[in-house]
Amino acid sequence: MPQHVQRILFIRLSAIGDIVMASGLPSSINSIYASTAPNVEITWLVEAPYTGLVSAHPHVNNVIAWPKSEWKALAKRRQYWQLVKVVWKFRQVLRSHRFTVAVEAQGLLKSALLAFLSGAPVRFGFKSKENSHLLLTHTTAKPMSDEISSEYRHLARFIADTQQRDNAYNVKPYQLQVRVLSSVNASAFDKLSLRGITQPFMVIAPFTTRPQKHWPMEHWETLLEKIRKHTRMPIVILGGPSDAAHAESLTFGQESIVSLAGNLTLEESVAIASKCHALVGVDTGLTHLGTVFNKPTVAIFGSTRPYTKTDSANTHIIYKELSCTPCKRRPTCRGKFDCMKEVTPKEVLNRLLPYINY
Repeated sequence: MPQHVQRILFIRLSAIGDIVMASGLPSSINSIYASTAPNVEITWLVEAPYTGLVSAHPHVNNVIAWPKSEWKALAKRRQYWQLVKVVWKFRQVLRSHRFTVAVEAQGLLKSALLAFLSGAPVRFGFKSKENSHLLLTHTTAKPMSDEISSEYRHLARFIADTQQRDNAYNVKPYQLQVRVLSSVNASAFDKLSLRGITQPFMVIAPFTTRPQKHWPMEHWETLLEKIRKHTRMPIVILGGPSDAAHAESLTFGQESIVSLAGNLTLEESVAIASKCHALVGVDTGLTHLGTVFNKPTVAIFGSTRPYTKTDSANTHIIYKELSCTPCKRRPTCRGKFDCMKEVTPKEVLNRLLPYINY
């Protein structure tokens, strides 16, 4: 391969948890190509709301925001000609970077289409039910594994094998990497100090996008009561604007528990998670941050396949393997969500106690 700049487009569009899990790929990609190219430039293509989450990544040189909401709005209004023009303009933006390689880490038709539109002659990615792999040049099946970030680790190895650079890949093992700017850290802790919270503090992340991944609110209430019998450490509740009311209800009658749900940017939430003493949450990106930052973490899984092998000895997974689990997006329990209800507050507390009972 000639010695030149490798301009690599990395595509993982959403969501928080998946972006966190894929955050080790840029450094792996850099290792694969750095041995033969004097310069490797990696551009992360991501949905607009998540640009701040990836912009401080140490191996990402540029970030391009995919204007999903604009495209979706035009399609909904049936303004198809305007949509074609907007897509064509975005194609020109992508091609102006002269990408030599595209790594499509989402496995969907929309992400593979973006890889194709980029004009990169070499396009890696996953095989999919949507036949999106037909738009790629090198594809591999997603593995079934209980290792954290298993599909992204596999994709890195596949790229290395294809390029015959296994040694280069082994130089830098897969490592989750999420960072924020120092200014974000400062603003996040200003908001903590205004509420009288100082270190050390705990974080709980009770909320996610699907009801089948939620732990019952009464379980959270009981857990918080039990925690208070062992420590007076402040507890910070994280979540989005839509979670604010439920998060606030968890603070009622409890000492030194504050909700910042809906009051932080995504990047500020990352900053808070990076400095916490311990973290408890459901299967959501904010919980996975505990593993990223090697914090004592208790993660409660139910409808989704858990990772039981992590890079952190401080991460503890609680999962009830029922006959219907994992159901993913197709629950069969008619809203009972027994897989989550059967995880008791006592079980969670027992995993947490070694880190807070001092």
